[in-house]
Amino acid sequence: MIVFNESSHSYTHLESGNNLNGWTTLIKKYTQPFDMDTQLVLSAYSMFLGKEYTNLKFGKFKNSKPEVFLDFLQTEFPDLPQNFIKELQYEWGYSAIRGSEFHSFLENKTIEQGFDINPFTDEKYLTINIAKDYDNQSLKENLFDLEDGYYPELLVWDYSMGESCSPVTMIDRCYIKTINNVRFVDVGDYKTNKSIWNGKDRKMSGVLSNFYDNTEDKYKLQVCFGAKLLSTFGFTPRFCGFSHYKNYNEKNVKLYLAKYDAELMDAFQKDWRGF
Repeated sequence: MIVFNESSHSYTHLESGNNLNGWTTLIKKYTQPFDMDTQLVLSAYSMFLGKEYTNLKFGKFKNSKPEVFLDFLQTEFPDLPQNFIKELQYEWGYSAIRGSEFHSFLENKTIEQGFDINPFTDEKYLTINIAKDYDNQSLKENLFDLEDGYYPELLVWDYSMGESCSPVTMIDRCYIKTINNVRFVDVGDYKTNKSIWNGKDRKMSGVLSNFYDNTEDKYKLQVCFGAKLLSTFGFTPRFCGFSHYKNYNEKNVKLYLAKYDAELMDAFQKDWRGF
């Protein structure tokens, strides 16, 4: 059995004791490192300088690394008021808490009402809520045995690799439907970022080099990754995408569709099997 620990945000295979890689660990192999401290100060400068910051970022420093841009700003504008940094630290911490709470609200709502509306087809799916002994866990040895319906927070892995060494992820919204003996899955995620960054200043690497190293492409790849894992059990991916809720308002939502590319996902799988 694979179990998920919420406090440490870690996955473990109980029988072997192996710690398993989740999506965040996997995608880091294809993207540039994210320096939280650097980004914090850059964001503070954005608040401090306003339009002047925007003109510099998308002008002279459009293709520069964040640390190069930051070095310039600290040289040219050394008197950054510290209250901007403190305000952002509070805002980011608060956003993480609010995002988690809103995510739980949406999930619990579908459990309490007993159904969810598939955002891709507008069909009503009955919620399948299976009791768990851990924060989250693998529901069956073979997920193909799951009945049709909607599954919140479905933990999935690469069936061809076995539970003890496979990469793992959790699918916020998984919809299973059998049509003419074909078991289709639709995969969706909840996102509550202030905005979905889609900058095109850098690309990912390796088999994912056609994708931009930005938030939108990472989120699209994340749902396709979940769909690929389900395909290893025999499911057929149909629709993938994520729903962005602005200001934690369930009525202010935008659906971002992701194209599932089976050939690309096969190449991606060959890569992760080697890690």
